[in-house]
Amino acid sequence: MFKNTVCLAGRPLHRITAGTTRLFSSSIPTLKDERTVESHLQFLSKFYTPDLLQSIKITESLVTPKQVLDLKKRGLEGKSKAAPSDVSSDLHRADPKWTEPIVYPNQADNRSPYAPIPANQAPDRTDLVMRFKETKTKAKNDRRADRKAFTKGLSNLTGLDEGYVSRLYVRPIVMKRVSCQTSKGKIPNFYALTVVGDKNGMIGLGEGKSRDGMRTALGKAHWNAVKNLTPITRYEDRTIIGNIDHRYHAVKLFLKSAPSGFGLRVNSNIFEVCQAAGIKDLAGKVYKSRNPMNVTKGFVEALTKQRSLEDLASGRGKKLVDLRKVYYSA
Repeated sequence: MFKNTVCLAGRPLHRITAGTTRLFSSSIPTLKDERTVESHLQFLSKFYTPDLLQSIKITESLVTPKQVLDLKKRGLEGKSKAAPSDVSSDLHRADPKWTEPIVYPNQADNRSPYAPIPANQAPDRTDLVMRFKETKTKAKNDRRADRKAFTKGLSNLTGLDEGYVSRLYVRPIVMKRVSCQTSKGKIPNFYALTVVGDKNGMIGLGEGKSRDGMRTALGKAHWNAVKNLTPITRYEDRTIIGNIDHRYHAVKLFLKSAPSGFGLRVNSNIFEVCQAAGIKDLAGKVYKSRNPMNVTKGFVEALTKQRSLEDLASGRGKKLVDLRKVYYSA
């Protein structure tokens, strides 16, 4: 049974070949003579082309009624995809001409069944080819390489050990977008303030500005903070020496040393600086302005201006042991 060929007109045909007549069962009387066959072919020629009519004749002569019944029982799977081209053709279920992939005029070899979208700017201009570069996302290895190059550059600049620079505690304090008003209009810019420390008495504060984005500004701030690393004086490696009353612009800071286990009961920005410097016990209060940038800068300035215990003892005419015992209960 062939789809598009057998019973297309609802009327079967028969053909007499080599003295053998193959007839089909049909709802109409069987065609018994050659004249009836010819008249029927003339009738079908009104609806079908000569090639299709030849296929119908070949199909009717090759297929037996039993085969037709078997193919009908098998449903759509029993139908062939193509009609036979000659009498010697067998009942193919998958003709090569139907199964081969479609090749379009603008399609390269081994690119079936779908043609790629042409990369031309205009369909009638084949010389204008648009070439797109594949954007590759930065892999983790690339980021590690950038980080290593950044650390190596800082090590060469400051003379510090590369491993020490890579282990520094880094914390951004202020990140904001600002606008510079010029005659050309408002020019956007990015600002970052970063604190760096080793949690053992070394602290640095750095600022970074960039028009390329916050990431670039943070990189500059980190670079400047490592360059500005400064040692600070601590009492018992945990708190400040005595009380500090410091003023920085409109910010008034009052800081007080605390006993062991007291913790950090201070402003949030001062807390981050204490974490980087290695100060574990401190009490403090910020009066008047609480601008994060000025508070951070004022606190770092107050820490670097502390006097050591040796200086205090020599200024008061006391021994270092007596000063620890009398003033600090040590």
